[in-house]
Amino acid sequence: MRVSMAGILLVLSSRGILSFLTSNGKGSVTHKMMTKTAALRITYTMFQQIPNFEGNVLPPNSFTDVELTAENLFQAYYGGTISACSFNQAVSDITSANIFVDYLYVFSAARHFDSETLVEGKAKILELLTSVVQNIRQDNFSSARKNMGRLLHTLQDFYSHSNWMEMGFRSPNSNIIQPDRDIGTRAAKDEETCSACSTSVCRNNILDNIISRKVLTTGYFNILPFGKPRGKCSHGGLLDATRLRDAKGGINKDSLSSPHSHLHKKAAEVATEATLEAFARIRDSVGDKLFLRFLNINSPSSLSFAIDTTGSMSDDISAVKQRTIAIIDSKQGTPQEPSFYTMVPFNDPGFGPVYKTTDPVLFKKYISALTVGGGGDTPELCLSGLQLLLTNAAPNSEVFVFTDAPVKDEYLKSTILALIEQTHSRVSFLLTNPSLRRRRRSNRRRFVRATSSALELYDSLAKASGGLAVKISKSEILELTSIIDESTSGALVTLLQFTNDRPDLQKPVICHVDVSLENVTIYVSGNPNNVIITDPKGVNQTVVEGSGSLATAKSFGNLQIIRLHSPIKPGDWNLQIRSYRAYSVRVSGQSLIDFSFNFVEAFEGPHPGLIPITGRPRAGIKATLMISLTGLSIYPNSSIIGLSLVDINGRTLENGTILNETESAETYLVEIESVPTISFFVLLRGHDGSGNVLQRQSTTLNSACNVTLKVEGDDIVLSGQEFNVSYTLTLEGPSTTYDLVVRNNQNFIHQISPSRVTIGVNTSAQGSAYFFVPNATEPGVTVTITIEASSAETGDFSYRILQVTVRDQVEDLSSPNCTIAQLLKTCSFNSSANCSREPWNMEARITDRGTGIANIYTRLGNGSLETREVETGEGNTTFVNYTASCCFPEVELIAVDLVGNVGKCVVKAEPPRSTGQCWSQPAIYRTVASCLLLCLLIFQ
Repeated sequence: MRVSMAGILLVLSSRGILSFLTSNGKGSVTHKMMTKTAALRITYTMFQQIPNFEGNVLPPNSFTDVELTAENLFQAYYGGTISACSFNQAVSDITSANIFVDYLYVFSAARHFDSETLVEGKAKILELLTSVVQNIRQDNFSSARKNMGRLLHTLQDFYSHSNWMEMGFRSPNSNIIQPDRDIGTRAAKDEETCSACSTSVCRNNILDNIISRKVLTTGYFNILPFGKPRGKCSHGGLLDATRLRDAKGGINKDSLSSPHSHLHKKAAEVATEATLEAFARIRDSVGDKLFLRFLNINSPSSLSFAIDTTGSMSDDISAVKQRTIAIIDSKQGTPQEPSFYTMVPFNDPGFGPVYKTTDPVLFKKYISALTVGGGGDTPELCLSGLQLLLTNAAPNSEVFVFTDAPVKDEYLKSTILALIEQTHSRVSFLLTNPSLRRRRRSNRRRFVRATSSALELYDSLAKASGGLAVKISKSEILELTSIIDESTSGALVTLLQFTNDRPDLQKPVICHVDVSLENVTIYVSGNPNNVIITDPKGVNQTVVEGSGSLATAKSFGNLQIIRLHSPIKPGDWNLQIRSYRAYSVRVSGQSLIDFSFNFVEAFEGPHPGLIPITGRPRAGIKATLMISLTGLSIYPNSSIIGLSLVDINGRTLENGTILNETESAETYLVEIESVPTISFFVLLRGHDGSGNVLQRQSTTLNSACNVTLKVEGDDIVLSGQEFNVSYTLTLEGPSTTYDLVVRNNQNFIHQISPSRVTIGVNTSAQGSAYFFVPNATEPGVTVTITIEASSAETGDFSYRILQVTVRDQVEDLSSPNCTIAQLLKTCSFNSSANCSREPWNMEARITDRGTGIANIYTRLGNGSLETREVETGEGNTTFVNYTASCCFPEVELIAVDLVGNVGKCVVKAEPPRSTGQCWSQPAIYRTVASCLLLCLLIFQ
C-alpha cells in the first residue's frame, strides 16, 4: 500500500520520548531536556575532579538541580574567564542530531527499540558508540557529536518503548552499552506479551508472567494495520495502526498523554541516568582532555591556519612561526589557551596534508617543520587548502590564510562560502603585497588583472565570514599577527560589522557598549582619511597612530586597529569616518553574553518538533529562527527585545517577531515574515539591566536560495565499500536548469548522476552521488560531502553538507579485563597525618582478546604508572605497577582498546573502616586468613 507524504510527515513526530519542543502533555520531558541535563551533570562531575587553571575544583553539593545551569557552572569554575556559549553549542549539536533520528529514521525499528528489535537496537548503539570514540580520537568532534546524538536517541527510547519500567527497574540497563554483556532475557518471537486494552490509557496490559519472569519486550509500531504477531504489545498512539490489532492498546511512555503516561516521568529519569552513563563511557574511552574538547567545555577558541608554502613566502612563514609559537607558549595552561589547532599548507600543484591536534606542543612541531619551495606560475591552490582546512577545523574557528599570490582554483568559491556558512568560521586573509611578486614583462599585465581579481575574491570571502582581508608589506607581518593573539581571547563577541560602499554618504555609526564588555577593539579597513571616536560622555578623539585619550591606534597596510582604553564606559559610542573610498568596520569585544542561531523547520503530528535547516533557507517565504542565548542570566534584569536581519551595509532588511520562550529560558523562537533575497547578518538587541543597549551581531553573512535541496545518506559507512547519497531538488518558481556538483574532503572516487536537471513550478528531480571508500581508510575518519546546486540562468545557489563516518569492518565486542594482582602496600588508619611520607603500591593485570590495548591511564590518583606488555595464552596482556602517596589512597585504573571498549579497576589503599567499604581480593584473603588463625589460637 502506498503511504501519502502527509501521512509520513505525521509519523515523523510520533517517535521517541518527544521531540524538540514540549508537546502533548504539558510538562513532558523531551530528548533535548534529558540530553542537556546529563551533559550538565557530567560536566559538574568533571569540575569536581579536574582542577581549573588556578588549581581549584568545585566542592560537592555546589548546586541543586534547579541551579545547575551552564552559566552557573562556568561562572563558578572559571570565574567569568570562559563563556559557556561553546559548551551550549556542542550540546545543541548533540540534541539536534538526537531529534533528527525521528526525522530521518522514522521507520527504522532498531533505532527506536520498536517491534522487539532489542538485539538490533543494542547493536546500533554499540556501532555508534565505537564511531563516537574513533571520531574523537581523529579530532573529528563535529561528527562525534552527531553520532552521539543519534546514539542517545535510541538509548533513551529503550526506557520509553520497552517494559523495563513496568518490571520495576528504577536504574539503567547498563548492559546496553557493554559489548560483552547480554541485554537481558527477551520474549520469544511467538510468545504473547500483552493483553488487550479497552481504553487509550491502560496501565496493566503487559502479561503478569512476562513481568514476573523479567522478560524484555517492546511495543510494535506501524502506520499500516499489519506486521504485529498476535498477542504482542503495541507502541500505541494515534498513528500506530498496530494498536487496533490483538492485543489492542499500547505501552509507550513518550509523554504525559501516552498509554503508559503514569511511568513517563520515571522513564525519563532513568533515561537521563542512562544518558549520563553513556557520556561517562565516552569519557573513559577517550580520556579527560579529549572529552573536554568533545563538549567544548574548555574551549575559548580554536586556531587554524592555511599557509602558502611557495618560495616567496619564506620571510612570511618565518614570522608566522615566530608569532604562533610565542602565542601558544604565552597561553599554555591559562584560560585563554586554544583548545584545538588546525593547519593546511598549500602551493601549486599540491596542498595538504591537514595537521590537527588538541596538543599545543605537537602543533608547535607542525609549525616548526614547515618548509617552502616551488610554486611554478603565480597563482596557487589557496581555496583547495582552505576547503581542506574548513572541513577539518572546529566550528566557529578563527582561520588565518597567509599568501602573496592570486588563486588558481576560483571555481571553489561557492564551496568555500557554503563551508563558511555551515561552520560559522571567521576567515581572515593576510596578504603580503601579492602584486610585488616579480614576473616577466610579457606576463605583467595579465598578472595585474589576476591580482586585482584575487584581492576582490579574498575580500568578499573575508566579509562573508566576518573576517579581514589585509594587504601589508612583508616587514609588517610579524607585528600584524598580533591579531592572532586577540582572536584566541575567551568569550570573543561581535558587536557590529558592516561595509560602506557609498563613502559619499557620510553618517555617524553608533556602537552600543554594555556593562558585560571588556577589551573592545575597532577594525577599520580601506584606508579612511579620518576617524573620530566619541565616548558616551561626549569626549572625542581623532584617531592617529599611537595612544590618545580614549584609545590606542595602529595601522597596518589598509587596516587600522583601534583599541579602547580600559575600563570602558558603557553606553553609546559614536564613530565618524571620512573616506573617499569604500571601507569596512568591525567592532568586537569580550563578554559572557553571546548567542547562536539556526533556521529551523517544523515537522507535524501529535508531537510537533523543530529541526535545524542544514543548508540555505528558502528566499521570500516565512521562516523561523531559533536563538540560543548564553550569559544573560548572569546580569540581573537584562533582556532581549528584538532581532533583525541586516545587509552587509548595515541596512535593516527584515525585523523578526519574538514568538515565545521554549522549554529553556535561554532559547527563543523568532519569526521572519520573508527571508531576504540578498545576503544578511543576524543582529540581536536587548538591554543589559543597567540602562544600556545590548547588541550582538552574527559573524557570518548568510544567504537564501530559490530551490529546496534535500539530501539523505547513511551516517556510518564501511571501509573498502561503496555508498551513495541521494538528493531531491524542488522548485516553486519558473522552469530553471541546475548543475549538480559533489565534492568530498577525502578525495574519494565519486560521481553524481544526473549532474544537470531542469525543473519547473512545483516539480522535483532526484539523483544520487556515489562514493568508494578505500580499504586503507582509518576508522573514525569523517568524510565531509558537499552537494551543490547552481543555476547559470538565475545565479541561484544551494548546498547541503553531510558528514559520514568511516567504520572498520572488524568488530571487537570484548572489553579489556582489569584485575588487581596484588596490593603490595596499603595505608594505615592514621596515615592522614603524615600521608605524604607514606606510599602505597599495587600491581594489576590487564588482558584483551580483541583488537588490543590503545591506552591505559589513571583517574582520581596522582601516582606514577609503569606498564609492561607480554604475550600470554590469554591474549595481549599488560602488567601495571602503580605507586602513590597515602594522601591519594584511591585510584581508578582504566584500560581502553582500539575501538573504545573499556575495562576498569577501582582500588582503595586504606583498610576497610565499615562494611560499606571494599578491599581488593588479595587483601581480603589475607585478612580472612589472619582472622582464622587468630580464632584457632583463641579456641585452642
